[in-house]
Amino acid sequence: MALCGGALLPPAAPAGANQVSVLQQKAAQLARQMLLEQLQVGAFKQQRAADVAAVASDEAQLATTQAKISQTRQRIAKDRSQLEKAAVKAYVDGGTQVDGTAALFSSDPSQGPSTVYDQVMTADLTTAVNRLQSDRKALQTEQSEEQQILASSQKLVSQASAALASAQSTAQLLATQHAQITGQLASAVAQQEAQQAAAARAAAARAAPPASGGTPPLPTLPPFLRCVIQAESGGDYQAVSPTGQYMGAFQFAQSTWNYAAQLAGKPTLIGVRPNEASPYDQDLLAIALYNADGEQPWYDPCRT
Repeated sequence: MALCGGALLPPAAPAGANQVSVLQQKAAQLARQMLLEQLQVGAFKQQRAADVAAVASDEAQLATTQAKISQTRQRIAKDRSQLEKAAVKAYVDGGTQVDGTAALFSSDPSQGPSTVYDQVMTADLTTAVNRLQSDRKALQTEQSEEQQILASSQKLVSQASAALASAQSTAQLLATQHAQITGQLASAVAQQEAQQAAAARAAAARAAPPASGGTPPLPTLPPFLRCVIQAESGGDYQAVSPTGQYMGAFQFAQSTWNYAAQLAGKPTLIGVRPNEASPYDQDLLAIALYNADGEQPWYDPCRT
């Protein structure tokens, strides 16, 4: 940018080939990441399907275990019922000789009803208690197995669903970013094409012979200024920086433009906005400024 008084300021970033190249690289990188993430989503879907199938198998095992629990409970109830019936029958049948023992109501105190009843009940009770304890242990084992199956099934599905949801969220985020970069790339390419077209028109204007009584041909720019015009505006003589401070193909500040107009002997151009002047006048003033101050007025990569 051409500045007054020799001050140096950084130029506005041009939307040129560098910007397009950077955006293309970003778009390509995001496309690769999207492909990898889609593959990851597919893998998580397969894993979740396998986990759901495993849960179905666990449900069949769970149904078998629950059936065992039901049978064990029924067996416990049956054992208790049989114990009650055996106790009552032993007491009621006490008046008969059973296996050589005295009658339950015998007058012999050593073989009285209470003694015989106690013996029968003690044996039956011991057997019943042992059976009951065994059944209860079996019930506890079966119920523990039931809880383990349930917990394992829930954990499998929960983890698989969480992993799949995370991968899908990442894929969606990458798709959004890719769409944004693609839009920026399209805008940068359009801007680059417009700058190239403007540069082509300027070059054609320089090469065309002057019309009779018309504007003289554009002066020949030295190599440094040819570099400057591309770096500053891409050859667009009507360009204006985002802040409005720098204008025209060479991005003159108004004060610098006025100074260059005096150097070129063009007082009528003082106060004219650089971007509204003809390409001929812009080139003429840039050459005048370059001849007077050299490369110093422009802060560009073109400077040696």
